[in-house]
Amino acid sequence: MLNKISANTKKRILYGTLFIFLTWLALATRQHQSWFCPLLVQYGGDTIWAAMFLFFLRMFFLSINIAKLAAINFLLGVADETLQLYHAPWIEAIRHTKVGGLMLGFGFMWSDILCYFIGTCLSMCIIWLVEKTVFKI
Repeated sequence: MLNKISANTKKRILYGTLFIFLTWLALATRQHQSWFCPLLVQYGGDTIWAAMFLFFLRMFFLSINIAKLAAINFLLGVADETLQLYHAPWIEAIRHTKVGGLMLGFGFMWSDILCYFIGTCLSMCIIWLVEKTVFKI
């Protein structure tokens, strides 16, 4: 049965699974802090968010060079972080919902940009390794 599934479909399943797992893991660093060391509690969520989002993008953009997609991912993270400097009432209302707070964040931090860079680089390496060894691209 699995042999009849195309390589692109297998990749999408893999990246979708990683996206779901990392979503759970990022939320766990916030909701179950006792499970993790303080360093992961402080910086893990943002690092995992960047990795998670690159896997999400890869599900849809399989033909784009991974370095280019990683650069886009990082720039989206920087844009999201920079948007946290904007405090209009309408965006604050969105931020104060559960999903809005998770997606948009609340306060600009330079350390978050470093976390986005690290998470993007780690997930880019995982994608490169998987596609070179498992899928032999």
